[in-house]
Amino acid sequence: MKKTILTMIASAAVAACTQNETPQPAQPCDTQATAATAEMFDMMKKAAAHGVMLGHQDDLSYGVGWVDTGERRSDVRDVCGDYPALFGWDLGHIELADSTRNLDGVEFERMRDNIRFVHEQGGVNALSWHPRNPLTGNDAWDISSTEVVSSIIGSGELHDTYTAWLDRVADFLLSLEDSDGEPIPVIFRPYHEMSGSWFWWGAKLCSTADYKQLWRETIDHLHSRGVHNIVVAYSMADYLDEQSFAERYPGDDYVDIVGFDIYQYGTVEEFLAQMKIKSEVAAAFARNHDKIWAVCECGYEGIPQDDWFTEVLSQYICGTDCSHALLWRNAHDREGHFYASYPSHSSADDMRRLASRDDVLMLGDYNSLKSALRK
Repeated sequence: MKKTILTMIASAAVAACTQNETPQPAQPCDTQATAATAEMFDMMKKAAAHGVMLGHQDDLSYGVGWVDTGERRSDVRDVCGDYPALFGWDLGHIELADSTRNLDGVEFERMRDNIRFVHEQGGVNALSWHPRNPLTGNDAWDISSTEVVSSIIGSGELHDTYTAWLDRVADFLLSLEDSDGEPIPVIFRPYHEMSGSWFWWGAKLCSTADYKQLWRETIDHLHSRGVHNIVVAYSMADYLDEQSFAERYPGDDYVDIVGFDIYQYGTVEEFLAQMKIKSEVAAAFARNHDKIWAVCECGYEGIPQDDWFTEVLSQYICGTDCSHALLWRNAHDREGHFYASYPSHSSADDMRRLASRDDVLMLGDYNSLKSALRK
């Protein structure tokens, strides 16, 4: 484990003993959360004081030039020598009765197996969900109607249909078990980027009140089905201040992690200006509400700047109390659509430099940190 992190832990332990204080474990919003889920949330919150967990979407499912065949390959590990500490997955299409694969072609059975592997290795799993448009039957990006959310909440005409979709989500979450048959804890991040209007649940597609009701009904229904192995994440798109960040916030009883999704599309200066605002607001909100904050999605498609990881991304995720930063996926079937380095790419050395920082946690670092924090 990185020496500086160990030094920080030792110093913190001495300070705590000197003050004769025993910090209380952080508690997730679900009062019935499983012991493993509560422990994961507590460890994530404690770990954030020491470093940011590096994450990658679909890390074990595919990468540039390859597809999962069971060998647990990873572009991140191929470059950095270790897996990321956090692994992202998406449940899109789980809502369809006859679907065996998600919207990116990943078999749900393989996803379940890989989630179990990550858990056994000590990593954190994070699940997003891009459900299809229940009103039109098209994908999550179908924004042709402003009546979708109102049709599925409360006594809406499609409420029962959507409840059946949630049951399939619940079935998958309940199927995530370790070798002892115990539920595997995961981060669940539904209805993300809600301040934008490119998904059917977006800001211009439904009222603030309806969005909050959708969120609460979703979490309440999952809990009613016995799902108590989720840590819930609220992930915004664009915002300028705490008021806009909190506009669609469903309440402290329904959220554990707050954060945002951000990608570089323009200049470095534009990206860093957005990162500064978004990270400062999210961090302040997390402190005021006793939550964790994170960069729930991020990246620069194709990584055209060779030192982007250390000179750009690191500026607002490192040396802060950011819990994790999830790089988006490395597609195997779309040329140039990748957000983490792969071995032959010109940014690989820079990604290795980011991973080697004392305040960046790869899987091995996170496991060592957890062991030290438990002592």
